Amino acid sequence: MFAANMDRREKYYRPGRVCFAFFAAVFGGIVCGISSLLFARCTYEADMFVSYLQNPYILLLNMAPPVLLSIFFYLLTNRAVWSYLLTNVCVMVPTLVHYYKIALRGDALLAEDLALVTEAQNMLETYDLFLDRRITKYILLLVVSTLLLALLARGRFRRKVPRLSAALAVVLIGAALTPLYTSGKIYDQKTANTAQINQWSETQQYVSKGFVYPFLHSVKSAFHPAPSGYDADEAAAALAQYTDEVIPDDKKVNIVCIMLEAYNDFSRLEELTFTTDIYEKYHELEAMGYSGDLIVDIFAGDTRISEREFLTGMPYKRMDNFVADSNSYVWYLRQNGYTVEGSHPCYAWFYNREHINQKLGFENYYFSENYFKPKTGGDITYDARLFPMMRDIYLARDVSKPYFSFSITYQGHGPYESNNAYFDAPYVQRNAGATDADETILNNYLYTISGTTEHLYTFATDMLATEEPLVLVFFGDHKPWLGNNGSVYGAYGINIDTSTEEGFRNYYGTRYLILANDAAKAVCGNDFMGEGETISVSFLMNKVFALCGYKGSAYMQLTSGIMQQNPVIHRTDAMADGGKKLYDCVSYYYRKNFMYDGYETSN
Repeated sequence: MFAANMDRREKYYRPGRVCFAFFAAVFGGIVCGISSLLFARCTYEADMFVSYLQNPYILLLNMAPPVLLSIFFYLLTNRAVWSYLLTNVCVMVPTLVHYYKIALRGDALLAEDLALVTEAQNMLETYDLFLDRRITKYILLLVVSTLLLALLARGRFRRKVPRLSAALAVVLIGAALTPLYTSGKIYDQKTANTAQINQWSETQQYVSKGFVYPFLHSVKSAFHPAPSGYDADEAAAALAQYTDEVIPDDKKVNIVCIMLEAYNDFSRLEELTFTTDIYEKYHELEAMGYSGDLIVDIFAGDTRISEREFLTGMPYKRMDNFVADSNSYVWYLRQNGYTVEGSHPCYAWFYNREHINQKLGFENYYFSENYFKPKTGGDITYDARLFPMMRDIYLARDVSKPYFSFSITYQGHGPYESNNAYFDAPYVQRNAGATDADETILNNYLYTISGTTEHLYTFATDMLATEEPLVLVFFGDHKPWLGNNGSVYGAYGINIDTSTEEGFRNYYGTRYLILANDAAKAVCGNDFMGEGETISVSFLMNKVFALCGYKGSAYMQLTSGIMQQNPVIHRTDAMADGGKKLYDCVSYYYRKNFMYDGYETSN
């Protein structure tokens, strides 16, 4: 009997059976990869799956990992059936999580999400998972394929050392392919697949590239290395010197903040000669309040950086995907009894605000889909209707609680057309070096700004006339796009060479304006008047709180001290010593350790 068993095993080592099992394992990897792509299209039509097959980069970058995994597991376990099952666990389990996450929340699965076990449990408890035809077919395929491999693909290698050496070689091949998955150029250009999506949606871009490839691409964003010389105990001790201030009820004022898309006071640029004073009303507002220069970390786009630096008080290096609850001034105000909400008259998926704003502490956020579009009929609501609607939102608040809101406008968003003038007559005199296209781009931008200024003035004066104590905060998120590589700036002689102080300010500078009505001035004991110093956008909330007479959270108190010595800390700074190093280390600790547990957030 023993001899019979040996004979039975011996036949599995025959070269023909080994080759068959090996190629069966490879085929199993291909089947797994195709299955992943079938689910990767999520709620899109089958045309999305076809588009994966038509782009060789998308196809190969999604198929290579499951095929290599299948070969590796076959070499490791010496069993084709185990190779197939383990590859499906590694590839199809996250694929199905992504499929459900998109279907239930409209949010892609990132590598960083794998650390959020508690969040996954909450998701399972909150949503009713479903079985659709695709999942049923996949389960049937998995069962049948597994049985076939178990019965037919039983060949195995005889010698262990060559087999394991080959497995190591597969690992090295996978490592060698890593640059293909981390490359920004491949992600943005070679795998561009925008025919069926909105290219401005990060989630839709992710879906347009399959699942395995964009998921692996997200790995590089999941790691946030600590600053040089970082010590968690030292950072915690520095923060522990302060405690969150409890704002007395009789000192609480309503705070309404609006970040204005690409809004800049170009009348401050000496190179431009205006024929019409489109900033007159804005200057009247500045004369009524406290204003100053703001230095941001972005130019012509990436609005999310300015908004999240403002809301968190953290520097550019701490701006990431915010997949988990994250410390912010929103959470602090919420802890102090404030209603915290905001609005953006564009899509909820833009910069993934629908989900990230929850992680930053907002209880409610109004977007085009859930508020503006049903009232206006347009996908995007512009300033003529937006500002009155923001006022309506404020007036409809629960007046029994103090109120904080943060809203973002859209009017002024670039790019601006170069061959279609929105304006009747130019707002600035044409420079001799400017082309017709340069003149049109610049004046189209100024046309949008002139409208924003008028509506901003009406909104501000109406809001300041209300009786409850109210503080208004306005600031621009970044300089506008004016031609590729800033060509229009150059055509009008505006220095944007960041190696010079003037060019740096012209490139990264905007303005901030803080206003208060009479009731707020009385409560805060401050007239909210004057010209403030130049500060980073991450310190703007410190300035608002200081004018209100609030110390703020422990983190704000620490950063306020840093701000006094370093009012501008920029993404280009080395952060190697002094207050900048302290800011870098404490903000890293603050980003990693959430301090406002006990609040329920939506999932």
